[in-house]
Amino acid sequence: MYITVKKHILSNCILKVALVKILAALLEGLLRIILQKTSSATPDMLDIYLWHCQLVISGLQIIAVAIIFYFTWKHLNHYMKLVPKDDQQGFGELQKEYLKDKIASLSVSSVNRLLQLWAVIFIGAELIYGFTSIMYRRFIAILMDALSEGSGMTDGTFVMLYNMTHGFKYMEILAAILLGVVMTGIFLNDRYLKLASLAVLILFLLSFGVFQMQTVYLMGREIGIVWTSIIYHITETVGLVALSFYLSKAYKGL
Repeated sequence: MYITVKKHILSNCILKVALVKILAALLEGLLRIILQKTSSATPDMLDIYLWHCQLVISGLQIIAVAIIFYFTWKHLNHYMKLVPKDDQQGFGELQKEYLKDKIASLSVSSVNRLLQLWAVIFIGAELIYGFTSIMYRRFIAILMDALSEGSGMTDGTFVMLYNMTHGFKYMEILAAILLGVVMTGIFLNDRYLKLASLAVLILFLLSFGVFQMQTVYLMGREIGIVWTSIIYHITETVGLVALSFYLSKAYKGL
């Protein structure tokens, strides 16, 4: 069966998640300004107060996203229960026959599968990302200790290692998001979604293996820009907003 074309359940859910991620990024940026360190010799992640704030924000973000998906699933489940499960396929065939081009782009069961897929990506992958962030922070702390003990590692070597390894922190969750986009593209037979995912992946790999960390000065403070981090955060915020609008405008009832 198909729901009305005026209901954009999946795209609205993705948009809400994107807004939560944008809010979390803005809050984290504000905290970086408030808790600004007097020394920029070490990465922000080693600041214990900022690190604890980031963990709290990450936890709240996961809870908020879980709530969004729970109520979205209840909303979708409400429409699915309007027609008995055994009659849904037959009802869908009738809708195809009489509604023709006014029918939704995907059946309610396909939307339900995509909703479950994105829930696993946004919640499960975010939990794994939190764990990898903790392990990566430990790794950077060990590097800093080695640098401070004068083991032969220079500041330039540390910056190079920091830039080269930073992409590992984001690779898993970015791959999960791109997988979600590709699977959505497969369900919809949309080559643009597949090509967009490929383009983001290539750009991320180039930034991971080729681009060097850039240094800028902002408000009298030296800030190192890691391109893998920039690409990931743009993808999970602006990219998800763009995906939501694309799905709502290009497809009916999605």
